[in-house]
Amino acid sequence: MAKVRLLQLGAVVAVLLLWALVAAVGVVSSTALPGPGSVAAALADLLGSGTFWEAVGETLRGAVTGLVVAIAIGIPLGLLTGVYAAAEESSRLLMEILRSFPVIALLPVFLLVLGSTPGMKATVVFIACVFPVLLQAQYGARSVSQAVHETARGYRIPWLLRLRRVVLPAAAPSIMTGLRLAATTSVLVSIGVEVLTTLPGIGHMIMESQQAGASARAYAYILTAGTIGYTITLLAQTAEHRLLRWRPPTRTGEE
Repeated sequence: MAKVRLLQLGAVVAVLLLWALVAAVGVVSSTALPGPGSVAAALADLLGSGTFWEAVGETLRGAVTGLVVAIAIGIPLGLLTGVYAAAEESSRLLMEILRSFPVIALLPVFLLVLGSTPGMKATVVFIACVFPVLLQAQYGARSVSQAVHETARGYRIPWLLRLRRVVLPAAAPSIMTGLRLAATTSVLVSIGVEVLTTLPGIGHMIMESQQAGASARAYAYILTAGTIGYTITLLAQTAEHRLLRWRPPTRTGEE
């Protein structure tokens, strides 16, 4: 593990050195690509400003709101359609059509219907996140063998108890995968909506900095967005490991 961490750190350092070299040689203008030192200084200034934290809060607010609604709707629907084959087959075509639409391409429609409001941003995030959660929950519920269902019915186990004690534990690994994907997607989509609209947040500050010619500040906001996404991924992985400690570790390379 320590060797892997050193290799990862070395890759990051190599990228920073290459970035600094390209900026110093002048292959790309400083307006388009400021040096890492300038970006670090801009980020340090932003960390002490209230505007920066307000932008981060607005982005996270839209992302979390849409994600929570996606979880509340996606997991029950996924489990329901996963347990009952008729429900899955009847909704398959509709699901395939809806998930095929690129959510950002639908942004003009949401702007016309909902206007440039925080609710519109949360709605776009919800649509982008609900399908990963729903489909992973559905896949996990379908992993329960028919023999297990027949045994539960034979013992006349109530439906809710069967769902809680049999289906949900079996689907938990897939659900956690869907939550991890949706959590990262929620932030990316929230920032994307802010870039394309006038809604406040990190995306809006990136565009505002770019238009003002403050490229170092724009890159500082971009690095902030990447840091938030990476942090969410780490938190999701940690939560998955803690919640699924009962699952035996996966071993590779064995016959």
